[in-house]
Amino acid sequence: MLQIAVINESTAEQDAAISHMLKAFQTQWNRDLSKVWNTPQAEFKFIAKGERPRPDAWWLVFLDNSDQADALAYHDLTSTGLPLSKVFVKTIAEDGASLSVGATHELCEMAVDPWLNSASQDPHGVFWATEICDPVVDDQYGYQIDGVLVSDFVTPDWFAHQFSHRSVDLKEHAMKAFEVLSGGYAQYFDTHQGWVQVTGSKAQHSARARPPVGSRRERRMRGSRTFQRSEPAWSLRDR
Repeated sequence: MLQIAVINESTAEQDAAISHMLKAFQTQWNRDLSKVWNTPQAEFKFIAKGERPRPDAWWLVFLDNSDQADALAYHDLTSTGLPLSKVFVKTIAEDGASLSVGATHELCEMAVDPWLNSASQDPHGVFWATEICDPVVDDQYGYQIDGVLVSDFVTPDWFAHQFSHRSVDLKEHAMKAFEVLSGGYAQYFDTHQGWVQVTGSKAQHSARARPPVGSRRERRMRGSRTFQRSEPAWSLRDR
């Protein structure tokens, strides 16, 4: 079974508080996400100080401050090429957002697009980035599992495939395919403009309106020709 190694490197959140959320995270992954997106079952394991995760484990890491401007959390790859979600505790607190929603946002997207290269084609041939929480990315759209608030996410029907006929997000906040809710955003690929971002009305007045420099959204829009190799800001060697 896939293991999600949960690592707390934050000074702003206690190990016990993070451990308390893991049952809800695992329930969302194995019950809700797996049913809708057919993702593999996973076990969440808290990694204590001095302990090392399994070599094949995917990581969920809690850190203090964002290493990308305006990013509350994001998912990426470790130096060995395995999926990694980073959640920035102090940055999220300063934004007044929910830590558990931020964490499950990245977990859901990491589960569905672990290698950061997935896109879904709509009936008109347009490719949309498979970021399943972005269109419904606001705490108000989240839902409770055992008292823990977790992120809503869109279903495959949001991408309007040929046989879509069900709800377009799990909690049925969106009413139609490709709808971006007030605090959300989405990206599609235009053959003339490259990657284009669609932003909800609330998000237009926040930092979400412009992708953080270095984020996957910003890198898509900028293109790979300007990329420069850099060292990761955090690794397991730092523990």
